[in-house]
Amino acid sequence: MKKQLMTITLGALLVSGLTVPASTPVEAATSYKVKVTTNVLNVRSGPSTSYQKVGSAKLGQTFTYLGATGSWTKINYNGSTKYVSSTYVKKYSSTSLQTATAGKFLIPAKGTLTQGYGPASGKYGYTFHNGIDLAAAKGTTVQSAAYGEVIVARNYGAYGNHVMVTHTVDGQAYTTVYAHLDRLNVVKGQKIAKGGRIGTVGNTGNSYGSHLHFEIHKDKYVYSSSTAANSVNPYTLF
Repeated sequence: MKKQLMTITLGALLVSGLTVPASTPVEAATSYKVKVTTNVLNVRSGPSTSYQKVGSAKLGQTFTYLGATGSWTKINYNGSTKYVSSTYVKKYSSTSLQTATAGKFLIPAKGTLTQGYGPASGKYGYTFHNGIDLAAAKGTTVQSAAYGEVIVARNYGAYGNHVMVTHTVDGQAYTTVYAHLDRLNVVKGQKIAKGGRIGTVGNTGNSYGSHLHFEIHKDKYVYSSSTAANSVNPYTLF
């Protein structure tokens, strides 16, 4: 009888809009991770290239973020503290992985980073590298980094076989460049989907080995051999 009365009483409370107090939620502590944004990233025992390489991480791998030392990020790597270049990882809150890792552009080809974005030695005629170089086997698929329209598809000059595509992403206009291709699979004026096939990796133009040279420019394409001009580091947008 007591059990029946208790059931009736609880039911009445719910009908009248009252609720039984729930336990007070505990606020979770904020933690951070990093996601690798390049195809292969060296892991080192300390925060510079002079330290021993102890392993490597692949595109998309995530690690617990432990802090930063200069331009190096400290991570938990196989249970111990190691370091990776901050240029090629993206830090995010563990509670917002989906939005933090949704890059504006795709990495256009699977390959090994052989030259990054930024100041260069001048050995090949430029003192600023406006893009990135990804070494890959001849014939490796090159995909469009975002939806857009092909404005250049030809064999010309230092780029050899190359393609340029214009895009509008989040209201910002961009131009991407895909150079030293073996084959072109698009023509000028063609619309191409994000991830659509641009062509294949090659060794045309001023190239010293099979690789893709890739650039991203804000607005129209503007080249400079000594400054960034309007180019941006692709790894900030992947």
